[in-house]
Amino acid sequence: MKLSRRLLLLLFCLAIPLILTATGAAYWMIRDGFVGYEQRTYAAERAHLQMDVEHWLTQNRKSMTAIRTALESERPEALDFLVAQARQRGLISLVMNHHGELHVLQNPALPVDGNSEAMRALLDPILSTGTFQYERSGFARLGHQVFGLVAQPLNHRNWRGLIGIQAFDQALLDALSYRHHRIHTTTLVDAPEGSPLALPHFAGTALTLEPQFDLTERHIRTEQIHRVMTVLALVLVLLALASFFTFRRILLGPIGSLKQRIEQGLTQRKTSRPLPESGQDELSEISQLCNDLFSQRLHQRQQISTLLRTVSDAVVLVDPQARIELVNPEAEKLLAVEHGPVRQCALINLVAGPAGQELHAALKELLSSGRISLEGRVSLQQGGQKRQLEYHAARTLDHEGHTLGAVLVLRDITHSEQMKRELMHKSQRDQTTGIYNRHTFEQRLEALADLPGQHAICYMDLNRFKLINDSCGHEAGDRMLRDVAQEMVRSIRPGDLLARIGGDEFGLIMKDTSALETARVLKQLMERVEGITLYWDSGSYRVGISIGVAFQRADEQRPREVFKDAEIACHANKGKGGESQIHFFDSLDQDLAHQRNAPQWAMKINEAIVNDDLVLFYQPIEPVQASSPRRKCEVLLRIREEGGRILAPGQFIAAAERFNLMPAVDKAVIRKSFEWLARNSHLWNTQVLSINLSGTTLSNGNLVSYIDEMCALYRVPPETICFEVTETAAIANENRALEILHALRRRGFAFALDDFGSGFASYGYLRQLPVDYVKIDGCFVRNLANNAKDYAIVKSIHDVCRVMGIETVAEFVEDQETLSRLRAIGVNYAQGYGIGRPKDLETYQPVPQEDGVKA
Repeated sequence: MKLSRRLLLLLFCLAIPLILTATGAAYWMIRDGFVGYEQRTYAAERAHLQMDVEHWLTQNRKSMTAIRTALESERPEALDFLVAQARQRGLISLVMNHHGELHVLQNPALPVDGNSEAMRALLDPILSTGTFQYERSGFARLGHQVFGLVAQPLNHRNWRGLIGIQAFDQALLDALSYRHHRIHTTTLVDAPEGSPLALPHFAGTALTLEPQFDLTERHIRTEQIHRVMTVLALVLVLLALASFFTFRRILLGPIGSLKQRIEQGLTQRKTSRPLPESGQDELSEISQLCNDLFSQRLHQRQQISTLLRTVSDAVVLVDPQARIELVNPEAEKLLAVEHGPVRQCALINLVAGPAGQELHAALKELLSSGRISLEGRVSLQQGGQKRQLEYHAARTLDHEGHTLGAVLVLRDITHSEQMKRELMHKSQRDQTTGIYNRHTFEQRLEALADLPGQHAICYMDLNRFKLINDSCGHEAGDRMLRDVAQEMVRSIRPGDLLARIGGDEFGLIMKDTSALETARVLKQLMERVEGITLYWDSGSYRVGISIGVAFQRADEQRPREVFKDAEIACHANKGKGGESQIHFFDSLDQDLAHQRNAPQWAMKINEAIVNDDLVLFYQPIEPVQASSPRRKCEVLLRIREEGGRILAPGQFIAAAERFNLMPAVDKAVIRKSFEWLARNSHLWNTQVLSINLSGTTLSNGNLVSYIDEMCALYRVPPETICFEVTETAAIANENRALEILHALRRRGFAFALDDFGSGFASYGYLRQLPVDYVKIDGCFVRNLANNAKDYAIVKSIHDVCRVMGIETVAEFVEDQETLSRLRAIGVNYAQGYGIGRPKDLETYQPVPQEDGVKA
């Protein structure tokens, strides 16, 4: 549709209806605004009128109040004057005696049309049945008349009530309405129940005012608004029509002329600026822009031609029928197309053999389907040489999505594929030994998860290999590794995978094998490896091999976990002093199971430290002989799991030591112990906490500074802390341990040598270590009552410590008989289940000191 018709349609279908709609909406909005304003004005007038009526009733109440005052004070002259004055206003005064009878003051006639008995009949039931307890005022209807009444209690010897009554007729109501210029007339009607506009009610049905307003001003304003909005709508419609014709004359005419010029310029393909550019109007500027576009199109054609000549890939452009429109020189060379016309030819006619058929079929499929691109590979036979081609075809579309043809890009990947195969081979092999590397081993290991049957996974570690590297250098070590790998390859079965996974570590996967077959192959492999002799620098060297084996069965365990089991079995064998042995993993072996679960325990310990899930327990250490000025207890570590279950240290301490987490654990225990003592400062003079320090913590360089930091933070006195170290840890880190122990001893902390007697320490270490207590290992205490040798050992340890001024603590005291023997020996303190079981430190309750542990 032409632009002029679109504008005309827009004008009559959108602009004019929109103008009329907006004008109508504006009219109703203004009219509603005036109506709302009038309604608020009417409401205000109604409220003011009701206030005037209530004010009239208030005046009557004031007059009756003055008459009541005159009656009560018995002033006849004032009473006559006030009654006469009220009668002039139409207010009649009545009194009620103590018998409930009504009388009119000064005997005037009641303001009721007809018989005055009607008024008495109205008032008698209301006033004679009750007493005048309070003042009442309001309006009541009698027939067609409305009266305002005021009733007041009266303190008089003859009268007990005073009543004022006045007719509220239309004349009086019109007089009140005249003060409000918007109200034409007012009537009294019965008020709906609960109406907020009801007048004060005295008897009968409640009444309300119903004013009639003057609507002349409303009609005048409505007509004025209507005329103004009609004129405004006509003006806007005329402006829209004028804008349309002006736009058509100013813009559409020049656009039509420019269209003709552009159509003429499109036929001139050999020039880059076909349109005239003379003049200073917008048409000349548009002509200049069109000439720039024509120039850019010509330049793009030249650039495309140059690009096709310089691109290294073969490019073929085809039409929607898969016929060639353009090829670049690289395509001519690759497809062996001689120079000449190739337009309107198909690839199946230019390229002989299956390659031409496959390329032509790919283009046909792309052009006939809804796909945008297509990729693939073909093999091209040229001059006795087979070449690999990678092609990428993409459809070319116009702006409406119609297919214009396709672009086919061909790339010779023969050399790159050859290089890729070589790189793949190198990436899978170990450069030193030529066997598979760790990456390939892990890939094949994961593939075992989908294979049925039983597969052996072996972890092999060379023994004494480090001696060769240290003595002869890495060149000799590489020579030994190559020899070992060759002998291993000769020993394994066809189909088994051997890989080097570390410096002197190898992995072996044996598919579909039994334990007997695995042992036979590995024994042969071990004999071959042990038979290798390396002669280097007038010396000869041999290596041994330790092998761990675990079996992978379908749907039982992940292959990576099985390989870890094999590694655990190998290291467990070496850790026990075994050399050149085969060790099969057994899930029932508790030591191996603990080593398998050690990484998970290490992660759980680390999370417990981060989340502050470490829990401190305590076990009392009681004096055996006599009371001590301070109570002692050993702090024990536990971990709280998510479900609230408490884990004992035997389940995680070994993992913490293996993964070097004990320094962090010990620091957490120190921090929580200091924090507990800070919260229980009333125990500082009576309590000592014994905190264990591991061997790795003793070798930690910042232990002393950390303890100083805790002391400064919590201000806990050093005499409330005793650090316990095992004799093996103290001896293994003798120099560092002595330095730390002396530094903390100077700060006032006490020390205990734990598990004394279970290691290889001599009494000579007691002279070097600044310890205050020696804890006799429980292996000597447990059977003390029945074993004379244990009794002699414990007694000798105590005697030596007594001479050196060191107090002794017996561990694992579980019964009273053992306690009696310890008392006979003279041991100072006892600890064990017989003394007290471990409990949560937060539940600790101090007990009074006693004279030693009771027998």
